[in-house]
Amino acid sequence: MKQLLFLLVFVFIGSTTFAQVNEGLRTMPKGKNNAMSIMLKKTNKKEVEKAWGKYIDDYKGKTKFDKKKGLTFTDNAEIEDMSDNTVDIYAQVVAQGADTELVVWYDLGGAYLASGEHAKGYGKANAMLIEFAEQVSTAAVEELLAEEEEKLKKLEKDKDDLAKDKEGYENEIKKCEEKIAEAKKDISENESAQDAKDGEIDAQQKVINDIKTRLKKI
Repeated sequence: MKQLLFLLVFVFIGSTTFAQVNEGLRTMPKGKNNAMSIMLKKTNKKEVEKAWGKYIDDYKGKTKFDKKKGLTFTDNAEIEDMSDNTVDIYAQVVAQGADTELVVWYDLGGAYLASGEHAKGYGKANAMLIEFAEQVSTAAVEELLAEEEEKLKKLEKDKDDLAKDKEGYENEIKKCEEKIAEAKKDISENESAQDAKDGEIDAQQKVINDIKTRLKKI
């Protein structure tokens, strides 16, 4: 089980370590604008949306989630090394089979963050997405660890139950062996009693034979 858990942890961490941030035009409520995206392996859409809302709160903006559009909007976020002004952030999580894709638009106020025009800010945004992906992977591994530990507890409990059953069976065997030993003793005593009774019967038969002989002589 330890080897299996190690393998799963390696897969989770490895998938994040080699995750790449992509850039390109993506459709959002304000049209097609430059966005950044990253694939998150083995993740759930709702869980990633929740995790992003919690993560982006650290940047002091006001965050709302539009359930109909599946879009998280953060108003007036303060991101050092990206802009001297506040930044509006749009984020959308897209299910991709067993994975999810996080798409993020950074509205700098009149322009959307792009590597060509905002190299320093883009570097900061890239670091943010990588950091978020690592946090999501860590949370996934922690959840996996908790599940595997729960399985281990169940297996240990099953073993304890089996040990108790074995002890019960052994006690039953001991009781049966004691009953068998007692029954063998009773049999031995019974056989001795039968032998004694045979002697009494023989003696009584002799008495009867003697009486019959006397009767014949009368």
